[in-house]
Amino acid sequence: MEGAQYRKNDIPSGVSSGDNKTKFADSIIKFYCAKLHIVMIVLDLVIGSVELGEGIKNGNQCPIQPMIGTFLIVHGAVSIFSGLTLMLAVGVAHYVYRQSERTIARPIFFILLIVITIINLFFFAWFIAGNIWVFGASANGVQSSNPTNSATYCQSDMYRAAIVLIIARYIVVPIIIIIVIVVRCCKKTK
Repeated sequence: MEGAQYRKNDIPSGVSSGDNKTKFADSIIKFYCAKLHIVMIVLDLVIGSVELGEGIKNGNQCPIQPMIGTFLIVHGAVSIFSGLTLMLAVGVAHYVYRQSERTIARPIFFILLIVITIINLFFFAWFIAGNIWVFGASANGVQSSNPTNSATYCQSDMYRAAIVLIIARYIVVPIIIIIVIVVRCCKKTK
């Protein structure tokens, strides 16, 4: 992956310059060769690890909303799995991009894209559910100073981690989308 320099009109050596479907598939492969995906992989792995760790460590210490711990564990595990699957897809995309003939790597790449799409749909739905649980606890008067009051108690580190990680996703995802749009638009104007 190091030193992979692709110019605007480069056609991957492992793909033909034939019909529109092939050109569209080639553009997807080329898109997955972008360095931005490395940033996305790192973010998925780091944020997912924090979520998973916090959920495992304090998962059952939030009686006001017991699903917050489950949310962190599942969201973190899916984030890590997503990052690893994306890492594999990027590696396969680079391999396909450099091949001089069609190989089994090309269908594997598109199978990985289907898996990533399914993961992201689940990830999005689970994220919305987590928002409801976390912010719903806040609306119900969550507190972390009195563990004996189980009607409103949630362990502070876990609750703060859930809030911060949700807000981080709200900040990071739009930034990545804006970067992709700007980069794609800038390439088209050159």
